[in-house]
Amino acid sequence: MRKILALTLVYAVLASVLPATAQKKDQQAPPQSQSANTKLEAMLNTAQMPFNKMEDGTYVVVVSVDQNESERFHMTLSYLGNDPNDERYQIVQMYFLLGQIAKGATFPPALIKQMNQWNSQLTMGKVFAVSNVIIYGTSAWLAKSDADSLALDATLGHYSSQDLRKEVAPYLKQQ
Repeated sequence: MRKILALTLVYAVLASVLPATAQKKDQQAPPQSQSANTKLEAMLNTAQMPFNKMEDGTYVVVVSVDQNESERFHMTLSYLGNDPNDERYQIVQMYFLLGQIAKGATFPPALIKQMNQWNSQLTMGKVFAVSNVIIYGTSAWLAKSDADSLALDATLGHYSSQDLRKEVAPYLKQQ
């Protein structure tokens, strides 16, 4: 029950944060071509990773690593540079919820220090805070990805976020 509640909360928070980011990007450059979305969806289907495309263009994806172990996370398409249709610079970003502090509360300084330490030690991805949630995010080049590498990245993201959640939990209990 707790896991379902936490996942529901993740979706609500990410759904409110990610559209604002997408709106800013849409104001600055033309939208990404459908070919990037089509390629990503084909890779997700081939990797047998169920997904739902949200109205804002983000994806809610499920990675299953075992019959009894799976996780929902958010995935977005983004780009570097000025041309969203330049395939060389399109990236896939994955976001996994690590935890949440109470609304209106400030982040504990010890947690911020710990996040900086994690970020200096992580091989892939970064831990960051948006509003009142703590997220592990990782990314990959769309042009260099295929279904297998995408599934592997999602699996690594799942395991990394699972470990990081355990380390974030004591800081959240201190509030």
